[in-house]
Amino acid sequence: MNPEQRGSMLLSVIFIILVMAALMVGMAVVSSQSSRQLVYEVQALKARLAAEAALEQKVFELLSNINDEDPIAPLLISGCQGTAGIGRVTSPTQKSVLATGECASPALTVIRHIEVEVIE
Repeated sequence: MNPEQRGSMLLSVIFIILVMAALMVGMAVVSSQSSRQLVYEVQALKARLAAEAALEQKVFELLSNINDEDPIAPLLISGCQGTAGIGRVTSPTQKSVLATGECASPALTVIRHIEVEVIE
């Protein structure tokens, strides 16, 4: 093998190594973004479920006593906090209930709100 062929082969090997490194970096970035998206979706679902649990408790309280305007004590569900209280009062027999679910981690906080009307 002459020196010119060796140089050409060396350049080919270096080019292949660089292409493979670029592909690996691209795959790592896509994987990282996918993982972050999955964490966000799970936190959002947990926040919504916490809000729904708090909402359910407050609606049942209102169905037994429509004049109960005290908010429920915060619920801790799977590391998320759910709260619910009275929003705007439309009439003495119709109340708006606003529930909030919040999931917080060091890198991400997700909050979900749910509002329903309760009619006696």
